[in-house]
Amino acid sequence: MKQSTLIASMAIFLFLVALAIRTAYLLQFSESPIFTNPVGPDVEEYDLWARQIVAGNFLWSYVHIHGPLYPFVLAFEYWLFAFNHFHVRFFQLMIGLASAIPVLIALRIIHEKWTLHNLILGAIWALYPPLIYYQAEYISETMLIPLLCVSICLLYLAEKSEKHVNSLYASAGIAAGLAVITHPMSGFFVLLEIFYLLFLLKNRFTVKVRNAFVFAAVATLAVAPVSYYNYFILGKLAPVQANSGFNFYLGNNPDADGTCYLRPGPEWSKVHERAQKTASAVFVSKDSYFLSESWNFIKNHPLLWTNLLLQKALYTWSSDELTSGADPGPLKYYTPIQSWFRWSFAVVAILALTGIFMNIRNRSFLYDYRHFLLLILAFWLAQIFFVTSARYRLAMLPGIFVIAAFTLDYIIINRRTFFTAILPYAGIAVAIVILPAPRVSPDMEKAEAYTLLGESYIKSGNLPEAESCLLKASDPMYKWSRSYNLLGLLSEKKNNIAAAEKYYLKAVNCEDSDPYGLMNLAVIYSEKNDFGKANAYFVKALAVDNENADIHYNYAFFLSKFKGNAILAERHYWDCLKLNPAHRKALNNMGLFQMQKGKYSEAVKYFSRAHSLEPGNPDLIVNLAVANLADGEETRAEKLLRKALAINANHRGAKELLKIIDANRRPNRN
Repeated sequence: MKQSTLIASMAIFLFLVALAIRTAYLLQFSESPIFTNPVGPDVEEYDLWARQIVAGNFLWSYVHIHGPLYPFVLAFEYWLFAFNHFHVRFFQLMIGLASAIPVLIALRIIHEKWTLHNLILGAIWALYPPLIYYQAEYISETMLIPLLCVSICLLYLAEKSEKHVNSLYASAGIAAGLAVITHPMSGFFVLLEIFYLLFLLKNRFTVKVRNAFVFAAVATLAVAPVSYYNYFILGKLAPVQANSGFNFYLGNNPDADGTCYLRPGPEWSKVHERAQKTASAVFVSKDSYFLSESWNFIKNHPLLWTNLLLQKALYTWSSDELTSGADPGPLKYYTPIQSWFRWSFAVVAILALTGIFMNIRNRSFLYDYRHFLLLILAFWLAQIFFVTSARYRLAMLPGIFVIAAFTLDYIIINRRTFFTAILPYAGIAVAIVILPAPRVSPDMEKAEAYTLLGESYIKSGNLPEAESCLLKASDPMYKWSRSYNLLGLLSEKKNNIAAAEKYYLKAVNCEDSDPYGLMNLAVIYSEKNDFGKANAYFVKALAVDNENADIHYNYAFFLSKFKGNAILAERHYWDCLKLNPAHRKALNNMGLFQMQKGKYSEAVKYFSRAHSLEPGNPDLIVNLAVANLADGEETRAEKLLRKALAINANHRGAKELLKIIDANRRPNRN
């Protein structure tokens, strides 16, 4: 009883410490403009997709480059917390913390009791800073890790249980299948588990086949609807997401160095433009082109490719937190908590590798931790065959934590003799983790980070900080049209139109008619009443990129405001919303168009979608109230107006409309 009380007390203490650390981290992170303005690769795309779902677009109209499950989870969080980013990020951190529970249960099954191993694992999970960083970000791994942990726990339960075995394997399959549609790399884990259940599970052959079939079939069923819908849209197989060919190419080509070396920018654009041009000429998809290029490299340079695989095998365990997506070093280590503990992975990786090397021939160890070892192996192989990064190895962490905790447990129990027992293995582990030196450019990482910070500062209205960041990034990124577009936007906000025009012209000349630069020039000329020049630049921008929602929106606004062409403007608003159903300004303007045409019910729909994206915007609430009032929904309109006044007590439009409603309700005394 005393032991169980002690364990419970320690568990409560660890939870409180974990809660305090996560709260402190969010308070530090909230000082960054990126906290409320998600920008950069991956996070921006997840944010946009989630907003489209919130706006009512549940079925995607094209195959995205990411798995679909996390955007729906993020959309639910946005809806639940009304786009309060502190609450959303805190909620994700709690999900991440809770994902330790199935791992602790799995260890309880392995040891048949609560042990020191459990407490050490709980402490690592509570304290490990990189996990906190990523679980507070808008990336798929936020859901991937909990799903994998649940699947592993259910597999241990299924193998231990004498009842409900099929249900447990099916449940494990569901969690694994959901992990696949969160991130396709999970497919490696599913395949290894099926192999284990078929050939290595200690059971009769018929039982092995049954268990493997149930797990595999249910996992496949979880993925099947996404695969079918993607095929329906694309006309060809895309099991989870698009761009898989490029992802393979990124890690397997003559220029590959094992990392996500090709960052969004001019080089990225050139690679994709060349691929699109070549693919179109031979009537194949861009993905097919990238796969073909990779296979040609592998076939013609087998030794070089083998060396590349070995590099990636080592880089997966590198102490460096290699960049992927919107996580260059200066952003990752923006907060003191992350900056002080950037060495964290080295510690857990060395401990985990030491534990594995010590027990590589220990069948009892291999059997006890089989599913965690398979998890490590699966995502290690995935990175060897594709590309390495700190984000992609996140899914290995539950397994790494379990084995690292095992090694610490061993050291504590054998504290008098452990040193000589583990020294040779620890030496090898240290060499693997510390010695490999992936090619990283700190200057480019800083420049990319400053660009993202500058964009976020512009969105948050802090122009001095935006200018400081963008100027720091301008020299290393002098070939990036994105930098010039942001500097131009900053100049516009400072009312320096001449400087803005110069920056936009640089953007256009930087990357062969950059569509954003062309669009921005068109907007400037429209405001200078040079409508002919503005129209010409809009036409050029659409010719370069006809699938850019922002260009369609700005052209529609130009046609409506300056040209008086409501019909053509509405068509471009339609095109904008087809490409981005969460374009808030386009939704609002389409609502205004419907009001002008007397289609009040349609106006309500558009204004409702706009309001769902910015629930705290009183102007949008008033627009929705006006549409409801025109549609005969007076009670609903009144509630909305009072909601707008609760946000802004001095909102003139809301006050005047409420007066009108009250006046209409007064009895006529004549």
